[in-house]
Parts: sequence; structure tokens; C-alpha cells
Amino acid sequence: ADGIAMAKGLGGGFPIGAVWVRDGLADLFQPGSHGCTFGGNPLACAAALAVLQVIEDEDLLKNVREQGSWLLQELEQLATKHPDAVSGARGAGLLTGLVLKTAVGPVVTACREAGLLAVPAAGDVLRLLPPLNVTREELAAALTILNSVLAGLAG
Repeated sequence: ADGIAMAKGLGGGFPIGAVWVRDGLADLFQPGSHGCTFGGNPLACAAALAVLQVIEDEDLLKNVREQGSWLLQELEQLATKHPDAVSGARGAGLLTGLVLKTAVGPVVTACREAGLLAVPAAGDVLRLLPPLNVTREELAAALTILNSVLAGLAG
């Protein structure tokens, strides 16, 4: 990639945005060539530094790789178990989802009523967005709810 834009999670809830560009492209940005609302804000930068420190100290990327891989395998098994409701699973890291064969809205509602927050995406995807520090036990509990909701679609 030539560049990566970052925001939202970088500040742990405090507004910030940043861009990373590969060597050889940084000279495209000169003073005054790009402006932003929170550019250079010391509080935003301190918040981002604290977030990056937690990510490193708690080895959250390792957790994302391990839990995300396990979650995607489990979602693929749910898709196989509920072929009338689900056409597949997809994702990267902890950003995962089930491609549904039914309307997403009622599934989101049923999940919420059962204690699982999920959101619709791309018109037919039930998207799961667990936190970077999610545990296997929390994911297993979410999958139990999701399995129950999907089973209820058949009946």
C-alpha cells in the first residue's frame, strides 16, 4: 500500500486522524498542503499515544489474530449448520460477518434482544465487531446466542 488512513480507534474515542505513507511519498505533504480540524492537537496526540501503548503492552494484535481466526472458523461452522439462513462467513481479524439469505434487520433485532450487539453491513451481512481484547469465553457466549437466533429463523 502507498498509504494508510487512520482515525476513530486511534484516539480511543477522542477525535483524531492520521495518515501513513510509504517512503518516497512523504514529500507530497508540505506545510499547508493538508489541513484538518484536530491537526496537531496535543490532547489527541496524547490519547493516540496511550492507545498505541495499550495495544503494544497488552499484545492486542496477537489476540486479534488468535481470536479472529477462531471466530471465523466458528462462523463458517454456523453457516454450514444453518444453510437455509446463511450463505457464508467472511472477515479479517475481528471484523467478521455472516452473509445471510434473509433480511438482516430482524436478525440484528433478535440478536440484541438476546444480548448480542451486531450491525448490518452490505445489505445482507450480519457484522460482528468485538473489541480487540475480547476473550474466547465472550466469543463463545456470542456464538451461542447467534446459533439460537439462527435456529429460530427456521422455526
